[in-house]
Amino acid sequence: MRHIQHIAVYVLICSLLIATTGCKTAPGAPVKDLAVAGSTFAEPLYVKQLDAWYQKTEVKAVYGALSSSGALRALQDRTIDIGATDLLLSAEEQARLPGSVLAIPTCLGAVAICVNLPGSPALRMDAPLLSSIFRGDVKTWNDARIAVLNPMLQLPDTPVVVLHRADGSGTTDIFTTYLAAADQTWSDKVGAGQLVAWPAGVGVKGNAGMAAMIRQTTGAVGYLEYTFAVQSGLTCVALRNRSGAFVLPSVASMQAAVPPDVTADLQGTLLNRPGATSYPIVSFTWLVFYKDQAYDSRSRERAVAIYDLVSWILGDGQSLAQPLQYSSLPDSARKAATTLLEQLSWQGKPIK
Repeated sequence: MRHIQHIAVYVLICSLLIATTGCKTAPGAPVKDLAVAGSTFAEPLYVKQLDAWYQKTEVKAVYGALSSSGALRALQDRTIDIGATDLLLSAEEQARLPGSVLAIPTCLGAVAICVNLPGSPALRMDAPLLSSIFRGDVKTWNDARIAVLNPMLQLPDTPVVVLHRADGSGTTDIFTTYLAAADQTWSDKVGAGQLVAWPAGVGVKGNAGMAAMIRQTTGAVGYLEYTFAVQSGLTCVALRNRSGAFVLPSVASMQAAVPPDVTADLQGTLLNRPGATSYPIVSFTWLVFYKDQAYDSRSRERAVAIYDLVSWILGDGQSLAQPLQYSSLPDSARKAATTLLEQLSWQGKPIK
């Protein structure tokens, strides 16, 4: 299976490079293309931003939706300029790369829990219930464990169809990290990560694939980035947060999860944060690229093109986030990210 996934990643990266001129530019030549690939979590935003960048500069930055793990593999193979990931690199992953990388946060997103039931009931859930459902212990939608949190609803005896990601997914990592921290049974039996041994359910690929499968499957429950839920007209579940309130995902409830000292934890997730209006499954997502761009005979012009693109994403490009149901970076995080970007170099010398 891993071999097949690696081939799929390779084929997609090749198509990216065919669509552009590749990741190399002759010294002094203008850069007309950049290859960006990875996470499906923020895919709609990156596609919109890269198109806007092309309209502004005529530099075509093609986005390939792989997965967070696919981005890191492609970055390791040096077949892309920029990787997009919802996962921070572990020490082991960093050690496999030929050089140090910069991880620049670009926006906030939320992992929504969505269901497909007749009448689209407004369901409420908490972490122990989610754990029971995604472990396969809850068989029908009128189960007493669901009913106790939803006493005003008459739920059907429709079978519960659990959907989970089949690929190495940052969305999965965020969701399972939340469950492992909030529910001891999940932590003991399943754990957290971009790939876990799911006790139950059907695997699908990508956030778009998850949205499509939920829509076409009566009784389905799955997890996906909030933007895909909105775009697909799915019914989201209100989750009990740390303060005991049931909160739906939204731009406002994402922003409520951001602590005042966010720059001290710039690269952390924002899971189960305090606050009555805080949604409990929120995270940054990042663009990742090599800190020193003088590798594989890459030109300084290509490094400048990367700097200019990411700097614009942290600036004017932030305005595109909220219309797509992401949260733009808080000012403190944006400023810290801009400072981090200043470390980008070529042959050891800062780009700007």
